[in-house]
Amino acid sequence: MTKEQKNQVRNYLLDKKLPVDLMMEVEDHFVSQINELQMEKDLPFDEAFNAAIISWHDDLKLFWDGNWSLENTSMLIKKSTRQKLFSILKKSVILAVFSYVVMVLFYLLIPFDVFRIGVGVLISIIMIIPLIIYIKEKKYFDLPKKYKNIRLSAYQDMVIIFFILPMSSSWIFRFILESNDGFLDIGQLEGFFVNFLFLFFFLFEAAIIVSQQKYLEIIKKIIPYLRENFEVSN
Repeated sequence: MTKEQKNQVRNYLLDKKLPVDLMMEVEDHFVSQINELQMEKDLPFDEAFNAAIISWHDDLKLFWDGNWSLENTSMLIKKSTRQKLFSILKKSVILAVFSYVVMVLFYLLIPFDVFRIGVGVLISIIMIIPLIIYIKEKKYFDLPKKYKNIRLSAYQDMVIIFFILPMSSSWIFRFILESNDGFLDIGQLEGFFVNFLFLFFFLFEAAIIVSQQKYLEIIKKIIPYLRENFEVSN
């Protein structure tokens, strides 16, 4: 397959709004399918390409699914995004439950004054980790700004949310500073509510960190492909 023919395949997939990480996978399938049709059925490129388009029609057909973004999507994009979200959620739940169990064990086993200081330090560290990751890997997080006309990955929308929590998390420190020895007692309504908030906090922060790691893994893989096939936006 010539370079011009590969560009034709790539431009078709770009028109289908595929993020680059997903487009790389689909492009490989398209190229393999076209080559196979050309070899086995002795078809010219245009006919083999059209046959591949037809076979992928249902997966790549764009439609509006009622989403608030108003952007058209496809079944393939939706499926890929769901898989990414499930992967993040699965790992985040494990990390959140582990953190929550450790906190409860400390609450039960050490003096409350020591526990209060320790949990305050733990929460501060958990909140700072995403910021440290962002600063350390800033060139990768800024990459979407260099390629404004294309979407690099579904993960790039997920990593932005870590800015939200530091601006709205003062409540958790207030709980710790103003709490008494029974504030995690699930036998009381307030204790049940506080336990739920802590678990949500751990889940939210874990999801942020996991999203960042997933994003970095994907971006580092697609950089050579980006440099080879796309120009940096002005």
